[in-house]
Amino acid sequence: MRSLPPVLVADIRHAFYACSRQHAASRRAGFSTFKRQLKGSEPRKNENLPIQVVHSRLQAQKKDNAQPSEPSVAPSPEDRELVLRPDEATSLDSGRKISVPLKVIPKADIAPGLRLSPKERLHIEQLTRKLPPRPEPKVYKRRIRIYTAGNGRIYMLTFLRFTSIMALAFVTIIVAPAHWVSGSSMWTVAALWLAGAMPFVCINWALRPMVTEIFLRLPPSAQGSPKLAMSYATNLPADATLEMRFMRSTMITDVVSLNVANTRPAKSLLRPVSFEWVGPLVTRGFFLRSNPTQFYVRPESAGGRAARDVTPGIWSKVYERLTGVDSSVTSKWRR
Repeated sequence: MRSLPPVLVADIRHAFYACSRQHAASRRAGFSTFKRQLKGSEPRKNENLPIQVVHSRLQAQKKDNAQPSEPSVAPSPEDRELVLRPDEATSLDSGRKISVPLKVIPKADIAPGLRLSPKERLHIEQLTRKLPPRPEPKVYKRRIRIYTAGNGRIYMLTFLRFTSIMALAFVTIIVAPAHWVSGSSMWTVAALWLAGAMPFVCINWALRPMVTEIFLRLPPSAQGSPKLAMSYATNLPADATLEMRFMRSTMITDVVSLNVANTRPAKSLLRPVSFEWVGPLVTRGFFLRSNPTQFYVRPESAGGRAARDVTPGIWSKVYERLTGVDSSVTSKWRR
């Protein structure tokens, strides 16, 4: 077999040497045609290699020698995870875990051949799945209006309180200071102010028990339909809650809530009273804004426009529970 011309061999060696010089800066092993690949004919170590390649190999050997040798032990289940183990010290990744796709993981069989009944499957499904939020039940009414004093009586109460307030303000702002400036004695000024305050005090004391409207608060079990509300109202329990609207001395309306069981019939010779409240003292307000404890209601609810929102057929039984008097007998006696 004839050998290649020396010129062609020298050209090929020069090309390989130039390529190795370009890749000498990297950590890859250099290559050259001068390196023998046959066994038994290996050249001396680090012979005809660039200095960069020799330096990288020395650094890799130092790192390999610095790592302690691990004993040959059977791998545990935890060590069987898919982890990239670098073959060389120049690897870009150093042992981080790789997330295995779900398709690779085989399906686990907890109990092969287990058969569940439909009831057990439904129970497991109810325990594991997230149920959608339940819609709120439709509410017919949270409270119903069972009594009203009438628009005419309410307007009259408002007019009386307004007149007493204006009289007290006129005496306090104009009459009393005028007498004080003109030289009247202190007793005269005080007597004039008391004379102007007497109508306000008397009207406020006499009209304090007057109730303008009464609402019956419905429990959640009776808020679904008119039939349930009427059934609850006709068979009123002892813990039924009434919301009674009254008017304060400043003509501002307010509401006081009480239970039917905390009331008892009452009467007064000086002002109109039908029943009184004997509930806890904590719910009676405070000193400057106290709630009334005696109330006056008529045997029958008023008619007209004010009675449009009043539920009929309830007030007669509630009136009998509050006052102990039958409303039909009272209305006949008044006629």
